[in-house]
Amino acid sequence: MKLFRGWILAAALAALCFCGRALSQAPKATKPAPAATPTKAAAPTAGAVRFNEKPLRVDSMGLSLYLPNGANATSTAIANQSALKVTGADNKWMSGARILESSDLKLTIQQVADANLRSQLGAEAIGVGDIGPTGAQLLERSQNLVIGSLPAERFYVLGPKSDDPKTAGRPRLVFGVTFIKLAPGRFGVFEVSCAEGDYEKVKPEIEAMIATAQFADAGSVESAKRALLDAGDKFLKGLDGPALVSAAQQAKETWWRMYIPSSTGADADAKEIGYRRIRTSIGKRGQIDPARDPKSFKGADLDEGILVQVDFRGILGETGDILTDSTGIFFQTLDRKEETWTLSTRVRQGKSDRTSQELGSRTGNQITVRKDEKSNKLIVPEIAYLSRVEAFLLQRMLVNSRLTADFGFQIYSSESDLIEIRRESVEQPADKPKIYRITTKTGDGAASQVATLRENGDLIFADLPGGVRVEPTSLDQLMRLWKSKGLPLD
Repeated sequence: MKLFRGWILAAALAALCFCGRALSQAPKATKPAPAATPTKAAAPTAGAVRFNEKPLRVDSMGLSLYLPNGANATSTAIANQSALKVTGADNKWMSGARILESSDLKLTIQQVADANLRSQLGAEAIGVGDIGPTGAQLLERSQNLVIGSLPAERFYVLGPKSDDPKTAGRPRLVFGVTFIKLAPGRFGVFEVSCAEGDYEKVKPEIEAMIATAQFADAGSVESAKRALLDAGDKFLKGLDGPALVSAAQQAKETWWRMYIPSSTGADADAKEIGYRRIRTSIGKRGQIDPARDPKSFKGADLDEGILVQVDFRGILGETGDILTDSTGIFFQTLDRKEETWTLSTRVRQGKSDRTSQELGSRTGNQITVRKDEKSNKLIVPEIAYLSRVEAFLLQRMLVNSRLTADFGFQIYSSESDLIEIRRESVEQPADKPKIYRITTKTGDGAASQVATLRENGDLIFADLPGGVRVEPTSLDQLMRLWKSKGLPLD
């Protein structure tokens, strides 16, 4: 499935099977960043739109902008992204901002917009007014825009009609995305959502707000990023086959429960988000296809390496009516020079039942990813590249190294179809000498995922954005818990 990253809007979550990301939860509001000292004596205006006198600042994103009078803003998080969520004064629209990073410094703003349109429409080269295979319609696309002094693009898409009788009476949603190129490989992204009937009315207000956006100096951001990547590159160059094998053998098979704890603290009152099983082993490349008989392996199929299989089930959407299942099998040779993976995702909502496939491989300095008959090629970064297999073993290996520092890595993301930046900050609490805490972020201004691990690298628990907690469990415990709550196990 082409996973479109970052709809941070509650309305969009109801249409997750259209928008995409496989583990999104309702935003958890936190206290908004403090407003900066006003630089103007009077409140700014743009046409009929009037703004607050003080601009809102979100330091974690390096963003400041003016909000329309009466609009409300909160810092929020969806999956692993932090963002700014803005709700209009009449609650007829929502907007959010985030940062998108890529190691491809030649990536154009048109390519970023094209990738997102393919995600939503299900096809390439869709013209304005046309309807794509997903049932979504391209309403408008504006290219060669300038916001401030920066190049920008924008499009609006009308979501597909619902086939589910439970939601058939709801108005269709319009989704809009504005991309601003901040620096090579770095983009500001504004996403909006409103009902179809409010689209023409609220669009001028939203676009006027986005026009006031200002971002932090890209030079200082790039300098800090380079220092992190240098540290990550040094760490990866110290890895060898035995270190990878040792981490894989320690990991073995694990089950994880993903849930939002209740105020009572009782499991019965908690909201189940999903569960995940991870199996790690030493094996052959041919095993990425479990249906194949090992006796038929030949040539590259016999290459030895590390295998990681990840099975996930999630109950998503505002009303828990979206069931998603995915299975990913990832392989990497022991010399770290090649990798191969397969990823299958199924999303069910009402009468809708869709399955997608992804096949990826890396040889030399090139990654090739094929998704549902479409192929994409990317160049592997020269420094700090982290494979899909290593991503699952990274925190264990960092703990095993006994290094407490900040690191940056570059890794391919199925969500964005780009190679993105992943940051890891390792610390050891002074009062808990046998415990390690690792904070993970992906992208500038990303929300933190905080994992607490034992000194052997085993996870004790992790806190994700949106109030989601991840804890180790067993199949028997999961079965009993989900059966007691009447949750789907088929």
